[in-house]
Amino acid sequence: MSYLSPLLAVIVGIMYAALAPVIVIGGVKPNFVLVAVVLVTVLAGFMPGITWAFVAGLTANLLVGDPLGSVPLTMLLVATLVAGGARVLGRMVWIYPVIAAFAGSVVADVVSLVIGQMVSNTPMTGMPIHLIGAAAVLNAAIVALALYPARAIAGRYASDEVAAW
Repeated sequence: MSYLSPLLAVIVGIMYAALAPVIVIGGVKPNFVLVAVVLVTVLAGFMPGITWAFVAGLTANLLVGDPLGSVPLTMLLVATLVAGGARVLGRMVWIYPVIAAFAGSVVADVVSLVIGQMVSNTPMTGMPIHLIGAAAVLNAAIVALALYPARAIAGRYASDEVAAW
């Protein structure tokens, strides 16, 4: 992992904060931080994944109105789940990132709703399952579209050495 990686994570966090309120596809907003965290975790490993989750999540969290710390927390959970799932399903190199993005999006949305309920005074009337599912499909589709270019970039710039622990 180079020094450029956290800078790119900050740029992704800024892009999420700037574009997320504007881009709406099918009634849901894409989560660019989640897409980046899933791709980095799958392609580069756990340590770069949690670095991206924290840096991009904190950048996005400071620029949007979510409760402080909620975005980095959800992205760290997603990076952990993606890295754990890669141990079991990681051999499916072309389909696993899409599955991980779908599952990570569901987890991130549910955790964000729970955190939002914990800090607000208004009771939640129900879980918006149709919006959570639509957001998960949208984020998985974005990962599917970005997977080939991300693999090409990772193949060129990522390190082939793995830590020995």
